[in-house]
Amino acid sequence: MIFRASLRHFRHHPWQLLLLLLGISLGVAVVAAIEITTDSARHSFREAQLQIYGRATHRIQAQQRIPESLYVSQRREQSHWQSAPVISSVVKTSGDEHLLMQLIGVDPLREQGFRNQLGRISGSDIGFSDLQTSPAVVMARATAAEVGVGLNEQLTLITANGTQTVTLVGLLEDAGDPRLQQLLLMDIGQAQRMLGMEGYLSHIDLILDADEVAAVKAWLPGGVQLEVTEAALSERAQLASALYFNLQALGLLALVVGLFLVFSSVSFSLSQRRPIFAQLRTLGLTVNELYRYLAMELLLIATVGTLAGLLLGIVLAQLLLSLMLNTLSDLYVTSPLSLLLLNPLSLGKLVLMGIGGCMLAAWKPCQQLAHVPPASLQQRYLQEQTALQQSRQLGRYGVPALVFIALVLMLWQGSGLWGAFAGIAALLLAGAWLMPAALTGLSHLLERQLAGTQLALRKPVLLMLIRDNRRNLSRTGIAAMALMIAISATVGIGGMVSSFRDAVQLWLTERLNADLYVSQSRVLPGVRKALPSEFITDVASLEGIEAVATLRRVQLSVGGRPVNLYASELPQPMRPAYQFVASDRNAIWQRLAEPDSVLISEPLANRMGLRAGDQLALTTNIGERDFDVAGVYYDYGSDSGRILMPATTFIRHWSESPYGLALYLADSGRLDDIEQAIRERWGGALDLRLQRSSLLLQRSVEVFNRTFVITDVLRLLALVVAFVGILSSLLAIQLERQEEVSLLKAVGLNRLELVSLLLGQSLLLGLGAGLLAIPVGELLAWGLTHVVQLRAFGWSIPYQPDLANWLTALLLSVSAAGLASLYPAWRFAHQRGIRRWE
Repeated sequence: MIFRASLRHFRHHPWQLLLLLLGISLGVAVVAAIEITTDSARHSFREAQLQIYGRATHRIQAQQRIPESLYVSQRREQSHWQSAPVISSVVKTSGDEHLLMQLIGVDPLREQGFRNQLGRISGSDIGFSDLQTSPAVVMARATAAEVGVGLNEQLTLITANGTQTVTLVGLLEDAGDPRLQQLLLMDIGQAQRMLGMEGYLSHIDLILDADEVAAVKAWLPGGVQLEVTEAALSERAQLASALYFNLQALGLLALVVGLFLVFSSVSFSLSQRRPIFAQLRTLGLTVNELYRYLAMELLLIATVGTLAGLLLGIVLAQLLLSLMLNTLSDLYVTSPLSLLLLNPLSLGKLVLMGIGGCMLAAWKPCQQLAHVPPASLQQRYLQEQTALQQSRQLGRYGVPALVFIALVLMLWQGSGLWGAFAGIAALLLAGAWLMPAALTGLSHLLERQLAGTQLALRKPVLLMLIRDNRRNLSRTGIAAMALMIAISATVGIGGMVSSFRDAVQLWLTERLNADLYVSQSRVLPGVRKALPSEFITDVASLEGIEAVATLRRVQLSVGGRPVNLYASELPQPMRPAYQFVASDRNAIWQRLAEPDSVLISEPLANRMGLRAGDQLALTTNIGERDFDVAGVYYDYGSDSGRILMPATTFIRHWSESPYGLALYLADSGRLDDIEQAIRERWGGALDLRLQRSSLLLQRSVEVFNRTFVITDVLRLLALVVAFVGILSSLLAIQLERQEEVSLLKAVGLNRLELVSLLLGQSLLLGLGAGLLAIPVGELLAWGLTHVVQLRAFGWSIPYQPDLANWLTALLLSVSAAGLASLYPAWRFAHQRGIRRWE
C-alpha cells in the first residue's frame, strides 16, 4: 500500500524524482571523474616508464652517460649477470604532428627477458642484420599511420644531435595496446651513431636476485649507481602526487555539495508525502515498517543515481584526462600515455561512497519523519518551527565548535595535509550551518527597512517575498547551503589562484632580472645543448655588457625525487633575483662563498626538514659528498625542490658545460644592438635563442594559467550541482502552494506579480548565499594558500584578498538563483489554484 502511494506520487511529479537522481548523479560523477582521471594519469605515467624499463629489476646508471667499456667489462668478468645495454632518448617527428616519442636503442641478442617489443614486429621480413646496416627503426602501426609513413619509407626525426633521417623497416602490432604508440626501436649501434653517443650508453638494465645485488654494488666503480627499478618508478610517480591529492579534494567538495542536494531533495520528497504517511500511520502502519520502506526506497534511488553518476563520471574522465596530461606535461616536462584506467576496486569504492553518502544524507529526514506523531505530520507550521529551532541550535553551538576544529587542524602542523583539508571541510560545514540564520537575519533587516515606506505600500509583494524566505526555511535552507558552499569554493579557489599568480609573477619578475638570456634553440623538452666556450668568451667581451652569468644544470635524486641542481657565477646584478626565508642576505652570500656550500629552495628544505647550517648529501661524478646549506630561498619552479651553487663549486664535482647565459647590460637601451651583434657574429654557426625577460615572463604566466584549467572545470561542475539544488527547491515550493495561488489571485495579484514573488524570493536567497560565501570563501582561500599549498607543495604564498572575487561571488550566486527560478516562477504564475475554475 505504501509502495503504491509513493509510486503514484512520483508518477504525478516525475521531475522531483528526476532532480533527486540528477543531484546524486552529478555529485558522484564529479568524484568519479576525478578518481578515474588521477588513477589513469598515474597509470599512464607508469606505463610510459615501463616501456623503457621492461622487466629489469635494476639499472646501472650515472649522472649523464656510462662508458661502453663498463658493459664490456661486466660481460667479461661477470657474464652470469643477466644484463642488456640500452640507449634511451626523447625524439620528435618533424611532420605537422610533431609527435614526442621515446627512442630505445637495444642489442637484439641481449633483449630476451627484458622487453618483448621485438617479438611483436610485423611487416617486411627483417633480420638483425637489417637493423644494423643502416639507421632503421620500428614503430607502432597506429603511429606510422598518424605520421603518414609506410614500410621502407624514410622518416625525419628531431634529436638532441640534430635532425636525422631513418628508415621504417617494421611495424609493432599495437591493436588494443596503446602503450606501444610512443616507442621507436632501433639497433643500439645505430642509435649511438645517430645520437652522437659512440662509446657511451644511457644505462645498463639488469635482472638480479637478492644475492647478486650486493655483488653488483661491490663491483661497480665510483661515479655510477645501481638503481632499483621499482624505486625509480615510485620516485617518478611522486612527481604529481600533491596535484592529484588537491584535485581529489576538489572532487570531494563537489560530492559534499551533491549530498546537501540529496538531503534537500529527500526532505522535499518526504515532506510532500507527509499527509499520505500520516493517514497510513493512523491506519496502523508502524514506525519500523515506515522506516524500513523508506530505507529500501532510498537505497534503490541511491543505487540508480550512483550508477548513472558513475557512467557520467567515466565520460567526464575522458575529457579531464587530456587536461590532466597537459598539466603534467607543462609542470614536469613529461609525455605520458593517454590511457583511461577503469579499476574495478576504485569503481566499487565509488559505488559504496555514492550509496553510503546518500543514505547518510537521507538518514536525518527519514528518522524525523518516522518518529513524528501522525497528527503533526500534516501541520506545515510545525515543520517550519522545527527547522527554525534547529538552525538556531546549529548557529549557536555547532558553528563555533566547527570553527574551533577548523582552526586547530589548519594551525597545527602535525595534522598534515589530510588535517588541512579536514579543517577546510569543517569550515565549509560551519558556513553551511550558518546559512539559515543568515537568511533569517537578512529577511528581518530588509523587512525593517521596507516596513512603513511608500514603496512597501505601493508594492506589497516586496514584503511578501522577503517574509517568504523565513516561511519556507525548511525548503530553501538546504538549497541555500549547497549554493553557498559552491560559491565559497569559487571564492576560495579563486583567491588562492589569484594569490598564487601574484606571488609567481613577482617571483618571476625578480628571478628573470637579466636583460637578455642566450641559449641554443631547444627542439626537445628537457634537452639543452651546451654553448661553446669560445662563444661565451666572445659574448662576454662585447662592449656594453656589465656582467655575464653562465647557467649549468644537472639532475640529481634527493630524498627519492628528481631535483635540479643549478650553478652560476652569481654576479652582483644577479643576486637580487633570490629572496631568502631568513632576512640576513649578506651573511647568506658570505656563507655561500665558502667551499662546498649550496643554497636550497623552500620546497626542498621543507620536504627534507633542512635549515641553514645543515648538511645535504649529493651524488657527484666521483660519489656521494656532503654540502653545507648556506641558506633557503623562495622558489615556485618545482615542488620537488631546487639547489643552487657557485660555478666554481660545480666544476669541481660535475662536468656539465653551460647551456645558457644571462647578460646584464650597463645600458638597457642598447639591448637591440647587443642582440644584433650576437646574431651577426654567431647566428650562422649556432641556432641561437635570444629571449628578453619580458617574453619569458609572458610565456611562464601562460603555462601557469593552463595548469589551473582543470580546477576551473571542477568549480563549474560544483556550481551546476548547486544550481540543480535550487531548481529542485523552487519547484517543490511551487508544488505546495496551490491553495496559496487561489488566495493570491482572489486578493488581486496578477501573473506578473506571482512571477515576481517567486523570482524575488530566489534572488534574495542567492543574495544571502553570496554575501555569506564571501567571508567563508576568504577563510577558505587563506587556508588553501597558507596551509594547503605549504603542506602539499612546500612553498609559502602570501595571501592577498581579491575584491574582484567578491563581485564574482555575488554575480554568480544571484545569477544561478535567478536562472534556476525562471521555470518554477513561470509554472507558479500559470498554476491553477485548488479550485478548478481558477
